[in-house]
Amino acid sequence: MIRVLHSVSNMDRGGIETMLMNYYRHIDRSKVQFDFIVNKKKPGDYDDEIRRLGGHIYQSPGLDPLHYPAYLRFVQQTVAADPRIRILHAHNEAMGLYALKGAEKAGLQVRIAHAHNIWIVRDYKWPLKMLCKQLLPGAATHLWACGRDAGIYYFGKADWERRGQIIPNAIEPESFRFSPAVRAEMRARYGLEDRVVLGHVGRFDIRKNHERLLEIFAAFLQLEPRAMLVLIGTGRLEPAVRAQAQELGIADHILFAGLQSNVADWYQLMDLFVMPSRFEGLPVVGIEAQAAGLGCVFSDAVPEEVLLSPHAIQIPLSASNADWAAGLQRMLQQPCDRSAGAALIRQAGYDINIAAARLQQQYLQLGGKA
Repeated sequence: MIRVLHSVSNMDRGGIETMLMNYYRHIDRSKVQFDFIVNKKKPGDYDDEIRRLGGHIYQSPGLDPLHYPAYLRFVQQTVAADPRIRILHAHNEAMGLYALKGAEKAGLQVRIAHAHNIWIVRDYKWPLKMLCKQLLPGAATHLWACGRDAGIYYFGKADWERRGQIIPNAIEPESFRFSPAVRAEMRARYGLEDRVVLGHVGRFDIRKNHERLLEIFAAFLQLEPRAMLVLIGTGRLEPAVRAQAQELGIADHILFAGLQSNVADWYQLMDLFVMPSRFEGLPVVGIEAQAAGLGCVFSDAVPEEVLLSPHAIQIPLSASNADWAAGLQRMLQQPCDRSAGAALIRQAGYDINIAAARLQQQYLQLGGKA
């Protein structure tokens, strides 16, 4: 048995973390085990499940600039302490460089940099992140990404085309299959039986663009006065979004559902999934929504690779709120066989049962146990 050490921020219910857990649940853990280096001290939503599945969680000193030397030593010591760790798999965007370099210092022969996005937030670390991004291909032995755009953004076109590999953000399609019974029960529970329900799943942060989503929804309410917007997730920008809803006079038409463990059931009550993101890699929630048979409207900042269903479209972020609202209304008016969604996602290569078996075999080959 080999162990794969994943470097992450922490194991909350974000897109990257959910993708990792999907794979973790479906691999043969007698052959491949996952461990996690986490950089935030806050416990993650998935921590208890990880431990039940046999994984270890290692708390790092954090990726604060003052802690970089200590962080490198920590990764080096963590890898060196367990000879069963054969692979370091970094998911920290540009800052994954430090986990990769720590593993390199420990003599680890397989170091994977995994790109999940197509943009870097311009915060106080931005110049350092841009430098780290340039150094990623040299520190990693393997370059993986959720999609081609993310791979090229993080590793450069030449390195990506020479040694890049796409790892699909795969899901369990049957878990999201449309159920009229679940739809009726969920809509009744939340008093949404006679409403047109738009839905969004995502952390309240800058990339998800909740501010624009509320503006679009306010315009949509002029066309569909009984519409409701369901927002699933939490995050530091949630108070600002709630305040904006009050300012726009639409708070009574928004359900802030918070963090949900049964997201599959929430897709059932929706009529349309809306995602006007400022940037994305390849969002897991977009795959899930299509598996549930939902019509989906994404911004043009979301890679085209997410368009797996004939009922999924993009609208430019440059379009007006009125144009977005009209586009949403057109999508709702199109006939849509929701029962076909799960099969469509499976055929597109996003079935976790197939993808996990392939990833497991690759881990074993890379770790010298195939």
